[in-house]
Amino acid sequence: MTLLADQVLHSERSARIARLVKPLVEAGAVFIWFIYLVGVLTEQDYSRNLTFDLFLARVGGPTASHATTYLLFLSIFPIAVVMLRSIIPAFLIEALAFEIHEGLWQIPYYVAWHSVIDWRVWLLENAPDTVTTVATVAILMLVYRFPARFFVVVTIAWGCFLSAWLALGFPVTVLSKLPNYQVIPSVYNTVLWVNEIEFLSWLYFASVLLLCLQYFKRKRSVQETNRGDHP
Repeated sequence: MTLLADQVLHSERSARIARLVKPLVEAGAVFIWFIYLVGVLTEQDYSRNLTFDLFLARVGGPTASHATTYLLFLSIFPIAVVMLRSIIPAFLIEALAFEIHEGLWQIPYYVAWHSVIDWRVWLLENAPDTVTTVATVAILMLVYRFPARFFVVVTIAWGCFLSAWLALGFPVTVLSKLPNYQVIPSVYNTVLWVNEIEFLSWLYFASVLLLCLQYFKRKRSVQETNRGDHP
């Protein structure tokens, strides 16, 4: 009995420590993320022209990420932390957004550059990303009980934008994979209205993702409440 009582007491102490440490770790992680965002902001080459800084500025040069959409993408993480009140699933949601974005882009990317990219190398290069995406979805579904339709909806949302983008005639003009990791600026990087569409696309995708997250979170909460009311 004494051994059992000691084990129970140890478990209770561990649980109390975990409850105390968890918010501190999460607050620290969000703070580090905020510092990273500030670092990204300071790396931009501002021109003090609001239109340029909002729609045309890029992080790290003319071939790099669109600055404001990059920041918008990074902002998904702290918002998801607040919504889910947990750092790990929030980080996985952030990773999922990147994986959906990059994953669907690989299709028109290969179509555009298949003549210079060996398909076996292309598949091999994308294999780790595929494994990572499957692992991310599996953890969110099995551990955090995200429904399959959540992933379907957010994937379709980005697929709709990507289809519209290509239908408007904007080809994939940046070659950043093999051979020799060639990187060339897109001919559209300096066209204002095209960059405005790019900005609005990420705003649209992030909004859809977060709205879906809030919807399924609320629905799960209602289901848990109903199960508690009707055992």
